[in-house]
Amino acid sequence: MSALLAAQLAKLSEFDFIVVVDASGSMTTDDVKGRTRWQAVQETAEQFTRDLAKLDSDGIGLVVFNGQAVDSFDGVDASKLAEVFAARSPRSSTPLAEALTAALKLAGKSDKKDFVIVFTDGVPDDRAAAAKVIVDASNKLQSDDELTFLFVQVGHDRAATDYLRDLDDNLKGAKFDIVDAKTVAEAESFASTADLVLAAIDG
Repeated sequence: MSALLAAQLAKLSEFDFIVVVDASGSMTTDDVKGRTRWQAVQETAEQFTRDLAKLDSDGIGLVVFNGQAVDSFDGVDASKLAEVFAARSPRSSTPLAEALTAALKLAGKSDKKDFVIVFTDGVPDDRAAAAKVIVDASNKLQSDDELTFLFVQVGHDRAATDYLRDLDDNLKGAKFDIVDAKTVAEAESFASTADLVLAAIDG
């Protein structure tokens, strides 16, 4: 193992990871290399979970959300993730604020820092409420690396791109800048999940 890789893995091992997955109706849109957004995010999330299993043996936190339900799971491995996806199909709206609140309830389970990665394809039901959850969380931190939110856009909705960019660049009132956002293309340009996550941590 190279010294660089060893250093990267050591840094990632400092974090607990929580994956938040949008299951709103628009996730059925077929615009990701011949797949629906739902199929694409399942593949990405499963690979991400497998990668993280090498670093975090107790599994990840998982939140799956739409306007009908916000479901939380802890200690999730790749097979459990596949089970959760198989039991759900996209529908209804995008209650992002409630999903982020659920993710934060899964955070803080250990002395590690927390990294929340959110896969979403659209603008949330309540933009101000989602921003408030992040700002409030930021303002409780003692340092900016205790908690990181990485938003990864699924699909190619321009309004979602603009929203996530605004969330990344123009979040008002936060004590620390703890948000990073990537389009699908930007996320896929990284060589590995580890590289993507490290870029968000270092950003």
